Amino acid sequence: MRIGFNFTRSEVLPIANKLLNDGHINYYEILIDNFLHLDPHELLATIKCPVAFHIMRSRFLENDRESLSQMAEQIRYHAHILKPIYISDHLASFSCNGQNLSFLSEIDYRNRKVLIEKVSWWQEQIGEKLFLENFPSILDGGFEAPEFFSDLRSKVGAGLLFDISNAVCSEINCGASTESWVGEANETRHFHVGSYEPSVSDPNVMIDTHGTEISVETLNFLSELRSRLCHPETTITYERDRNVEYNSIVQDITRIRQQLTLEKSAVI
Repeated sequence: MRIGFNFTRSEVLPIANKLLNDGHINYYEILIDNFLHLDPHELLATIKCPVAFHIMRSRFLENDRESLSQMAEQIRYHAHILKPIYISDHLASFSCNGQNLSFLSEIDYRNRKVLIEKVSWWQEQIGEKLFLENFPSILDGGFEAPEFFSDLRSKVGAGLLFDISNAVCSEINCGASTESWVGEANETRHFHVGSYEPSVSDPNVMIDTHGTEISVETLNFLSELRSRLCHPETTITYERDRNVEYNSIVQDITRIRQQLTLEKSAVI
């Protein structure tokens, strides 16, 4: 198993490098949207480890195909130079009735035919298998999501970037059991884990914030997935976007490793 850290902006490079040099991680997951303006050869010279690509704002379910084709061309070029472990994207709504949303919203999985067609087209533009992240559900979409991802896998060959803490969020918010994800989790080899916190507008609703330590519930679900996570080809990216503090991050990564009974020297 390989443990990674989400590299979202240049300011976190010193901490990311220290995590790498101290042996806590062994790859970066780059938020590639923020680096497409750079020459990939410069990135290759700066980053001293393997990378994965995570796309944040392609908005491929909503954006026009000309804009998406241009973005995909840039991603393919960067991928040619940097050779990412995987390329992933968000499966979410960024707008409603033409109005941009303040926060991402879960898609309506009932529009299955249209959604699958758009995923298939975007994956073709990317030029390789695309891994899509599950959403931290608030409403009933949490019950429909696992079956939808199963359809994506069987019909167009898209993969699941399984966010373990998002699945825990869904269970807390709408009662969709984390157990419903185990089948699909066993079909992927790429994972996310991060933190969630109560929403400011409704403290009973949990939202993924990546701003604090991971929860006990997330660690427990990690344990249930141990047989899949402890595999040589598996990646698990630890996400921290706010309060990016070295000691706190190391503590969390250590807890993950201990939960999986994986010594630092065993991370390959």
